[in-house]
Amino acid sequence: MAAVRAAVIALAIVVGLIDGMPLPPRAEAKPWQLPIVNTLAPVRRALLVPFAWIGRDLRFSQRWALFQGAPAQRFRMEVAGRGSDGEWHVVHRVGTDEDELLAYRRVRGAWNPTDHPTGQYTAFVTWLAARTRASHPDFTAVRVRMENVVIDHGEVRDLGTYTFVQTRP
Repeated sequence: MAAVRAAVIALAIVVGLIDGMPLPPRAEAKPWQLPIVNTLAPVRRALLVPFAWIGRDLRFSQRWALFQGAPAQRFRMEVAGRGSDGEWHVVHRVGTDEDELLAYRRVRGAWNPTDHPTGQYTAFVTWLAARTRASHPDFTAVRVRMENVVIDHGEVRDLGTYTFVQTRP
């Protein structure tokens, strides 16, 4: 029985190594990587055919990056309120003033987007708008949006465009 268990464990390790092989997608491969990708990708696919049900039915795989580098293009949250004059007044911009609650890692997970907003973003904006209105009762509306920025050698550069804009009365 020990030999069977050892064989199953060894098979799981080998399948995990094959599945987790860090091959870039063909479209993203550098020219020198293409011969390697073109050779190994079909072999990997063929070897994993008998085990495809594991990832599909059990919903897991070895395709994740342990130490993933952050992309240079990022987002910075801006919170603004519309005053009685009809103008938007910025009350908070992440990275320029520190709101300890919004910077806290568990709260940041609710609003910090990657290439799309988080699932909690809409509820977060509603909560943040209510919090902002409570401290600024003169505002007629609150707007939360993500400013597109680029981080270059540790310096944040604004791109002058915004995304994921939501407004609450």
